[in-house]
Amino acid sequence: MKDEEIPLTKAAFKEIFVEVMIKNGLSPKYYFDKVNLPTHPLENPEALLPLKPFWHLLNLVATDAGIPDFGAQVAQFTPWHEIGSVKPLISNSVDLEDLLQTICKVAPSQNNRLEFRLEKSESGLWFTRLGPSLVRNDVQMELYRVTSMIQLVQLAAGSSWYPEQIKLLMPKNGIVNSSHLISKSHIIFSQVDSGFQIPKFLLKLPVGLQIPVTNHESNNYDINTDFVSIIRHLIGLFIRNKDCSIGEISRVTEIPVRTLQRQLSINGTCFRKLLNQVKFGLAKDKLKYSTATITEISYQLGYSDPAHFNHAFNRWEGVSPSDYRRAKTDMNALASP
Repeated sequence: MKDEEIPLTKAAFKEIFVEVMIKNGLSPKYYFDKVNLPTHPLENPEALLPLKPFWHLLNLVATDAGIPDFGAQVAQFTPWHEIGSVKPLISNSVDLEDLLQTICKVAPSQNNRLEFRLEKSESGLWFTRLGPSLVRNDVQMELYRVTSMIQLVQLAAGSSWYPEQIKLLMPKNGIVNSSHLISKSHIIFSQVDSGFQIPKFLLKLPVGLQIPVTNHESNNYDINTDFVSIIRHLIGLFIRNKDCSIGEISRVTEIPVRTLQRQLSINGTCFRKLLNQVKFGLAKDKLKYSTATITEISYQLGYSDPAHFNHAFNRWEGVSPSDYRRAKTDMNALASP
């Protein structure tokens, strides 16, 4: 993987972990802290988050809390077709083959390391997940992935259906027996890809999705965007921690600080410049749309002294925060009928 390549996923996938951990009597905040994921709720399911922490999270919770089928539990609690950022993209699927073709098409927009393939055979269709693992001992993500793939087929075939045979990327591991959806099949371990065959007679069955057809608007978070935009976006998510630093972004992306600095420099910028850009944008939004005091806003943006915030904002905008808010309030008043 090149230095500038950051594996990413949509924020909608973070919230599905919260409910399963609570169900198991666990603290989501504790585990999110452990793997360097934001602990606060993310309002926009289309926001981008680093992918590797999710792989670490699955393995950590399974081991630490003694839940061997945790990956499968996450998939079963919130299937892919119920995830907020996926729903609108598959709502027009008519039958199973149409749904799987759509999943193959949209998967890279949800996770830039996720790729599926459909291959026809005489007896049906092979549904395969392509690509190597991002981390070692990728047991829980394998359980999550394959369980999710089976659930898509069950939308047409019914909840009692399971593949006769499953190929798994991971080496032989008895932990697969903890997942009832996977353990029913004959497992072949240590394969190049993970997947299974779907009988031909299932492909034209309706999928029965209970999803209203919507006009899915394009979002501002292209998962294949440039390196600088990704780092700026991540700063915007983690600044809620108030002490967002290059070290924090380094930990969450698993890119060494020096490498991060070098890549930003190659792209004509630096971390401090991006941090200030994010703070300035947030400051303007808060002054225009929130009722928070200027002192509260300064603390929310990580300033220890409101005077420092006032000075920084004046440098950015040429006016004080109070004058900026007053001008925007007057402008809104004039625009009102």
